This record gives sequence, structure tokens and C-alpha cells, in this order.
Amino acid sequence: MKMKHVGSKTLVCTSVLTALFAASTFAETLDPNDIRNQSAAAVDLTTEAKQAFYDSSSSKLHSFLYFRDREERKEGESFKPNIENQTLQLAWDYKSGYFKDTVGLDIWANINQKIGDTTGMSEILYFDHECANDPSSQTYDPATGQTTRVACEKSYAALSVFALKAKFGDEATGLALRGGYTPINFGTIRSSWGLNPHSYRGIEAKAHFGNWVVGYAFADEFKNDWRKDFLPMTTVWHQQQNPLSTNQGHVIDFIHTVGAVYNFDGGSFDVGYGVGKEYRTNWQALAKYGFDLGGAKVDLTGFYHGSIAEETELTGVKDAKAQSYIGLGANIKHGNFTWIAGVSATDTQGEELNYNFRLTPWANSDNRSFQQTLSGLDDYNTDGTRAVKLGVNYNFASFGVPGLSAGMGGNYGTHVRSDAKNAVYDGSMYSVDWNVGYKFLDGGLEGLNIQTFRSLFRGDDIVHKNDRNDLKVLISYSVTLK
Repeated sequence: MKMKHVGSKTLVCTSVLTALFAASTFAETLDPNDIRNQSAAAVDLTTEAKQAFYDSSSSKLHSFLYFRDREERKEGESFKPNIENQTLQLAWDYKSGYFKDTVGLDIWANINQKIGDTTGMSEILYFDHECANDPSSQTYDPATGQTTRVACEKSYAALSVFALKAKFGDEATGLALRGGYTPINFGTIRSSWGLNPHSYRGIEAKAHFGNWVVGYAFADEFKNDWRKDFLPMTTVWHQQQNPLSTNQGHVIDFIHTVGAVYNFDGGSFDVGYGVGKEYRTNWQALAKYGFDLGGAKVDLTGFYHGSIAEETELTGVKDAKAQSYIGLGANIKHGNFTWIAGVSATDTQGEELNYNFRLTPWANSDNRSFQQTLSGLDDYNTDGTRAVKLGVNYNFASFGVPGLSAGMGGNYGTHVRSDAKNAVYDGSMYSVDWNVGYKFLDGGLEGLNIQTFRSLFRGDDIVHKNDRNDLKVLISYSVTLK
């Protein structure tokens, strides 16, 4: 009886699909408003859905091989492994068109596969704080009879983006909406990347008219590349995922922001204001301007970010002071050379060791990435720091190898915070970065991209970081499925 019932369902489904397929031949000649032709109208909707979610969609498969070897030297010791990681990433990146020219869907699904043993926290594999099922992460002390567990990294699969999108209006005046599990890039909320996009559970709404874009964004959960799930944002970096910690912190109910962008010939001006409920308020202004100078292309940026902690139970802060970061940058492209320069100044007024661009603590949400003095191993935004950056990249097209590029850069910071508790600024630090990469521009390996980054960081009388050396090899390849 059960098999007969299943067979009947199958027959009905097959009949319906056959009827729909046959009806598509006549759908264009029938009036969908005629009640007798409603099945054909349904076929029209099916055709429009196919147009939006298949014909007008893009579908790509991304692959990434990631190798990293970072070593660290504590004061009075030799260099020791700090991060050792080998990871294979596979990701499906789907972006639909718009059904009825209004509604669409974006998806990013990924697998981050651990290869061999790893050391430390790479920020691209699932970070298991307990690691209860991994004997290698447990140490037994016969003297005390106790077993100590340490965190470990694991492979994982996740749905990092699943977002509905909608648009209304036209190119001159319109509204764009996103909602669900989605990156947010407006106001003072931004989404960065690991091997995959960091995303929020939230919404983003942007209206455009003339040269203006204004908008609002809201989020109450966040997922980075070392978490499998979207989690509430909290006042502790581990998002309450470390039951062994004595500090579980508090949940930050939500973050939200408003912003406006004005575009003009050659540049833009971008301002934003954001609030992390009962935790932090911030504001920012970013200016960009580009122009031609002789045979060179010059791009200038100026960035100001301000913030202040809320005086609440969540922060425990009394007499909060406004903090700030300001940076200026210039990129000059002439021939095959791109010259890079930047300066910055950071001031937390002694309240925090490093400037916080987020509306939450680190790892609970993302930050603005417009800092002009970033290096491979340090952001140069420690309290008090006055930093300068110089660099150059070169493309070997003149030698008949346009896929080959190399670069080198250096950073120096002075007036760096040198006491973890007190506002003392006697430290200094410097970084040196090298990179070389090759991208296949044609042939059977077209699109294969291989990059190597080498970095070192040294500090003198600083407390926020130890000396480090770092090597990263990144191999990426994407296939367009649709």
C-alpha cells in the first residue's frame, strides 16, 4: 500500500511537470489575465524565474590553497612557531539576476579543509576552544593527575552568505535592499575576508539619487572565517564559544549605522555614524580623489575615524574619552611602477592599547580597512603611534611577462605605547614586506594566481606584540560555471 501511494505521487508530479513543459509552447500567445489561462500565466512566472535565477545569474567555483608559516620571538628567547597552516578552500559563489526586475538571491557556500597538522590560530579554520575529541590537544600531567586541553583548528563547511536582495527605481533614482546572512558595506560597518567573506545576520538599505547614496544597516549576529555558525556579538573576542574561559562577557544586542556617500568627478566623500548598543559609538569620514599628472595616475585618500566607549555595564568604562585615528595616503602609478606612501596618527587617550574601529570587540564584527599604514604583520594603530609607510610594486609587462609582479614596502612607527596599563609612549617599531606573484593571463591555466608574501616585524620597548617573521603562499583559481 505504501509503495502504491508513493507511485501515485510520482505519477502526479510527472504529469504536472509534463503539462507545464507542454504549456510553455503556447504561453506567449495566451492572455495571462484570462482565468482560463492561469496555468499558462504560471508558466510565464516560471520562465521569468528561470531568466532571473539561471539565465541572468553568475555561478563560480573558487579554489584556494593557503600556506602560512609565522614565527614569534619573545623577549630573551629564540624564534618559535606561532602559526603553521595548510588549508584548501572550495567555495561556490552564486549571484542571481532579479525576478520581475526586483528580487534576487546571493549565496556563498564553502569548505575549508585542513591539510596535515597546524599550529596556532590561523583565522581561516574552525577554532575549537575545547577540542575535546582531539587527543593531540590534551596534555596529561602525572604529578597532578590533571589533563589540560588546548584549542585546535578543524576543517569545516559553512553557508557564509544567503541573502535576499531587491532593487527599485532606475539608475538615476532608486533603492537597493539586502537582508539575511550577508556582508554589509556601508556607514561604519564593513565586511572583510579570510578565505571567505565575513558576514552578518542583518539588513542593508541604500538609496541613490543624483550623486548621492544614503543608507542604513543593522546586524545582530556575525560570522567570521574561523566560526561555523552565525553567533551573537559579545564583549569578549571568543563570542562566548570558550567554556573554559573565566570571562564570558555580555551579548551586544545589535549594531547599526547610517551613512552617506557623495560622488563627484574623480572622487568621493563618504561619512558614517554607528552605534553598538550599550558598547560603543563611532563616526568616520573618508575622502578619495584621483587625477592624472603628466603620464602618471595619482590617487589620494584621507581617512578620519573617531569613537567613544559607552559608560555601561557592558564596558565597565567610567569617564570615557573620545579616541581617534587619522591617515593620509597616496598611490602614484607611472608606467609599470606603482608607488605607495602613507602617514597615520592614533590616539586612544590611554583607554585602549590598540584603536578599535569596530562597534564590538575584535572578532565580533568587522572594521573599516582604509588605514594607510597597514603592513603584513601590524596595523600600526597602537595607542600613540605616529607611522609612515613607503612601498613600490612593479609589473614586468615591459619584459614580456605581464602576469609577473613584485613589490616591497617598509613601515616605521614612533611614539608607540610602551606600558600595558599606563599611557607611556617610549616605543618604536618597524616592518619590511616583500611580495612576488604570477597570474596566468591566457592558455590552459588562465586565471591561476600564485602569490608569495614575506614579512618581518620588530619592536623596541612595546607591549602589544612580539617580534615576528611570516611567510604566506597563496594559490587561487576560479572556474566560471555560468
